[in-house]
Amino acid sequence: MEQDDPAEALTELRERKPSRLELLQVAAGSGLAAYAVWALLLQPGFRRVPLRLQVPYVGASVRQVEHVLSLLRGRSGKLVDLGSGDGRIVLAAHRCGLRPAVGYELNPWLVGLARLHAWRAGCAGSVCYHREDLWKVTWGVLDSFRPHT
Repeated sequence: MEQDDPAEALTELRERKPSRLELLQVAAGSGLAAYAVWALLLQPGFRRVPLRLQVPYVGASVRQVEHVLSLLRGRSGKLVDLGSGDGRIVLAAHRCGLRPAVGYELNPWLVGLARLHAWRAGCAGSVCYHREDLWKVTWGVLDSFRPHT
């Protein structure tokens, strides 16, 4: 049963209903592909303990952010958040008038998430997130934050 015309073969495929085994194969293949994308691209960014750092990421709760802001209430000036995670404290401090508000985080996925949150809050141009280790940052970047000796 040899077919020379590709249009006839395509018509035959369209009219044929897939079997249960074929549907199962498509579902399993799609699930495997989705898992591979998640495991290779997304999961490392949301890992509780990054392999390189061995420091867990635990997002600040609303209550914890309120406590930090209560400590900063009535103050003006600058804020640097070390290990800023998804940037909640930096955004909240910026809204309370602390400028500039800067966050440092090593996890690139969390820096991206923090920038997304800042963009959604309309503060993307006002707050700053860096993917750097603070101990390796050149002081030229942080001159205004350097403690005076």
